[in-house]
Amino acid sequence: MSDSIKLFIVEGEERDYRFVKGMTDLFMRGKFEARIIYLPAAQNIYMLYKKLVEDDFQTDIVEVLRESSESAKAILEGISRQRIDEVFMFFDFDIHQKNIKAQEDASPEEILMRMLQTFDNETENGKLYISYPMVEALYDYRENQCQAFYKCLITDDEIGNYKKQSGNNNPRANFHNDIASWEMILYNFGLRIKCLFDKDSVDFRTYREQMTVPNIYLRQVSMRKQYDKTFVLSALPEFLYDYFGENFWHRYWKGMMYHFDSCQREW
Repeated sequence: MSDSIKLFIVEGEERDYRFVKGMTDLFMRGKFEARIIYLPAAQNIYMLYKKLVEDDFQTDIVEVLRESSESAKAILEGISRQRIDEVFMFFDFDIHQKNIKAQEDASPEEILMRMLQTFDNETENGKLYISYPMVEALYDYRENQCQAFYKCLITDDEIGNYKKQSGNNNPRANFHNDIASWEMILYNFGLRIKCLFDKDSVDFRTYREQMTVPNIYLRQVSMRKQYDKTFVLSALPEFLYDYFGENFWHRYWKGMMYHFDSCQREW
C-alpha cells in the first residue's frame, strides 16, 4: 500500500461527510494505491477565509485546519503534509452567514473568487468545489428531467429554507449510495450544466475548457447580478467528471437532450 494520501475536506460533519464518503467509496476505492481521508472543517468557507487572511494565505490549508479544529488534529495525527498528494475541498455557496459582515474588504462573491484563485490545484494548495447553494443540491433533481425537484433558481431569501424545501416529499432525500442513483445524478448534472451555459450540446473538450470551476462560479455571479437568483447545482458530479476525465465522461454523459415538465428558465 502506498504511503500517499488523498484528503477530502468537507464543510460539515453530517451530510457533507456522508455524501462525499459515499461518492469516493463507490467510484474511487480500489482504483489506486492510496489512503483516502475525510476531514470535516466544521466551519463554512467564509470562516475559513478569515483565518487564511490573517496569515496572508501563507499557511497551508491542512495546517490551518489542524491548528483550528480538535477533530482535524486528531484525524491528522501522525500525518505529515508531504504524505498528502491531493487535497479536495467541498463547501457551500450559502451566503447567509452572519460572519460575512466581519469581512470589510470584500463581498461574499469576492471572497469566493479569491478562494477559487488560491485553491485551484489539488496537488498544490488544494482544489475547491462549490455547491450552489449547498450540499443538498445533490439530490434536488427529478429523474430524467432537466429540472430540480424543488426549484432550479432560488432567491437569497429562499436559501435559508433550502435544506428543508429541497427534501420535502423528495424521494431522493433519503439518499441511497448506489450506482443507479449516481448515474441519474451525473445525467442530471449534464442536463443542468448545459442549461446554465445555454448550450444545445456539450462535448468533453467544451466542458473541460469552458465549464471549469471558476467559469461556473462566474456564470452564477452573472446570473445573480441579472436575476437575483442562484442556479441550483451540485459540486460532487462536477468533481467526478473533472477527476476521471474523458472515458468517464463518455460512460455517463449519454447524449443529453432537454427533458422537462415545465421549464423554469428565466434568461
